[in-house]
Amino acid sequence: MRRTVVLTALLALALPVQAAHADDDYRPFRRGTVLPSFSLGGSFSRNYGGSLAVGAGASYFVVGGFAVGLHLRNVTTFYSQYFKEQVGPDIFAKIPTNEFSLTPSLLWVIYRGERVAPYLSFGVGPVFLNKHRGVMGQWTVGPGVMFRAGNSLWLDLGLGLGMRFTKDRCQDAYDYLDPITDYACSFTWGFRAGLVFGLGGRRPAQAPARPSPPAQYTPPPASAYPPPAQPGPNASPPPTPAAPVEAPPEGPPPPATPAPMPVETPTPANPPPATPPPANTPTETAPVPPPGENLPIPPPA
Repeated sequence: MRRTVVLTALLALALPVQAAHADDDYRPFRRGTVLPSFSLGGSFSRNYGGSLAVGAGASYFVVGGFAVGLHLRNVTTFYSQYFKEQVGPDIFAKIPTNEFSLTPSLLWVIYRGERVAPYLSFGVGPVFLNKHRGVMGQWTVGPGVMFRAGNSLWLDLGLGLGMRFTKDRCQDAYDYLDPITDYACSFTWGFRAGLVFGLGGRRPAQAPARPSPPAQYTPPPASAYPPPAQPGPNASPPPTPAAPVEAPPEGPPPPATPAPMPVETPTPANPPPATPPPANTPTETAPVPPPGENLPIPPPA
């Protein structure tokens, strides 16, 4: 049996897209995240030739850390002239040179850390061969760990394990040469490395919820109210509005009124002071004219 060393370089571009109904989990790989991917790989063998693999797919996280996805992969094989001469033109016409696989997958991020995120992936689906070589099944398992290398950059390191089934169908597709049959239908494994760019993996801050509007009051129809009473002919006139009261002008406060002096009530024990008698003062009298003369009378005013 010949062993072929396969060196595969994988570059995955992952753009997590936020879904409309995301939850309040702020860790990476939360529910509602879509993880599209693109892969490019190749292999080379000194005796057989080389191959080119191109793939694309997407995974959707239905819950935090658990995603379902679908991946497409196309592998084109280029055989060397030495190999063509060894197998001959009749056998080489039966060897498929293109493989197309359609693989539904599951992805489980075991620990959704901010720096380290170990995961486990599993997929199973059909593989279509050209040159009328039929269809067979294939399963793959990929344990790995993602390390955060920057704000939105993850380094993906893991293993790729897989095998094709059923064995009878695989041998029927590769029954032209035993060494190739053993290689194509046996258990395979290899290392996997890549870069994952995560954008939008965090939930943005939500605006505060608006308060619910108050309940609206619906008045009853107008017919439910009694008609308003009409004023009679002898109704009193409407009240006259009172004149506005003007505030006193501002100025210095008036002087305080002195308190009244206490008045003592006379009692037998405390008689009032005696009033002194009035003094006899001479009273001026009019002059008396001498006998035989009259007093002059002043003229009227």
